[in-house]
Amino acid sequence: MTKNKIIQIIIILILIISFYSFFKINNLNYQKHNDIKKSFVKHPENLPTKNTAKNTAFWFKNLRADIYWLESIQYVWSNAIWADYKKYLFTMLDIITELNPYFKHPYIIWQLLLPEYNQRYEDLDKNDQKKYINQSEELWLKWIKNFCDENKIKLIIKQTDLRKIWSEEKYKNPCKEYELPYYLAYVYHFYKKDPKTASIYYKITSANEDSLEGAKVLAAIMTWRWGEREKSYFMFLNIAQSVEKNNLVCNKFSSELEKVGIEIFINKNFTLNRQILKNISHTRDLLFGKFSEEREEDLLWDTKCWNYLNKAIRELNLEYIEKADELYFKKYNKHSLDASELLKKWFINYLPLDYQQYDDYWIIYEYDNETKNYNYSLWSYNK
Repeated sequence: MTKNKIIQIIIILILIISFYSFFKINNLNYQKHNDIKKSFVKHPENLPTKNTAKNTAFWFKNLRADIYWLESIQYVWSNAIWADYKKYLFTMLDIITELNPYFKHPYIIWQLLLPEYNQRYEDLDKNDQKKYINQSEELWLKWIKNFCDENKIKLIIKQTDLRKIWSEEKYKNPCKEYELPYYLAYVYHFYKKDPKTASIYYKITSANEDSLEGAKVLAAIMTWRWGEREKSYFMFLNIAQSVEKNNLVCNKFSSELEKVGIEIFINKNFTLNRQILKNISHTRDLLFGKFSEEREEDLLWDTKCWNYLNKAIRELNLEYIEKADELYFKKYNKHSLDASELLKKWFINYLPLDYQQYDDYWIIYEYDNETKNYNYSLWSYNK
């Protein structure tokens, strides 16, 4: 046998072994995926660690991330009613974003669900609520690390002149997507109760050229430490516009409400009154219809424009009531129990009704002794 012939045989054997090995590895990978897939939705407690998921994905990390993403959608929708999905949502997201650190959708879509708590459907103690909020923060910070320019962020944090942040090139576009710092700021303000850190991330958001125009308003409000109620109002409106960018009706109404808020909270051109609140509620009902239990799941879903728009209107109602309660306190040296008491004693001439109403109870506005301001709860004024 000639030397060339021997070399050809060796090359053929090497190719056969290589193809066979590749086939076996790929087959093992496929079998492993099927095993995981079978237990993923029914028994998410059997999820692998993120390191195991990476090590068994071989050259198919992005593909595996896509598969886990689709399975997570199935799992969340299968457990959405009682929010049991939260038990494993962090683990799912951590695995997906470990396999593909630049996969945008898992962060934005499911991250809005982790910190949210709905007392009507969920029975979570304060420790569990805090745990899910901290998990949400951890994942957002992971995303910031992967998608943002650390040096630009440091420059923006040090800069106190917002005009420079918005005009000078060295501050522009610190993140690949403006939603990254935007939603993290939301988590810090509403769930972590940390307005100082929230203000930092709103400044970072406003430096992105593709961000919502309202992000600049929020950056100004947070930076200049204006009242809490207007912060919440503008944040909800901006999120309403960002979660459903193609919902033109809702986004248009959000923009109009933003203009109203600027005139009320910033320019101080007019004060909230009965007519303004009634007109807003009437327009909302004409555009979107009234709340009903049949539409509840869709209306209260955390990725719907409608949900955040109504939360913003709720903030206007609370602002109106709190101003009246200030007068009540001056007269009686105590706070009113709820908005109906203010109406009975003529401190308001209109009782705002929250959009979330049921047959025998609804959301009412009452004074919260723990937070020292007005809040809302599911109850009835006449009970």
